[in-house]
Amino acid sequence: MAARLSRRKIALNVTQRLLAGEKQTAVMKEVAAFLIDAGRTREMDLLIRDIEGELAAEGIVVADVLSAYPLADELKKEVGKLVGAKDLQLRETVDAQVLGGMRINVPGKRYDGTLRHKLAALKAKQI
Repeated sequence: MAARLSRRKIALNVTQRLLAGEKQTAVMKEVAAFLIDAGRTREMDLLIRDIEGELAAEGIVVADVLSAYPLADELKKEVGKLVGAKDLQLRETVDAQVLGGMRINVPGKRYDGTLRHKLAALKAKQI
């Protein structure tokens, strides 16, 4: 019986292949097929997080950004500098309920500069 591959090893393999220039869709289809065959589909979200962590270590940062308004190109560049990305890939979500500011999630870190968060923190201090 073959040894079970760890998520970390799978993530490292995927990262190396993507950095070598293999097509993202082909690599991800192969990984998805492996997870289905191995009965490990519940690990998909964790594996994606591990892959994003490996990519971040190489300077390719995938950031989830939540803001009240779409980000201007200049602000996107500033986000890239803040998170130390050589190459920034944004998944942008616009939600007027945050009121203003933005929240940035990158592998292992979260920056919450939303007005909603600041107001909640201020309210908590007054209690």
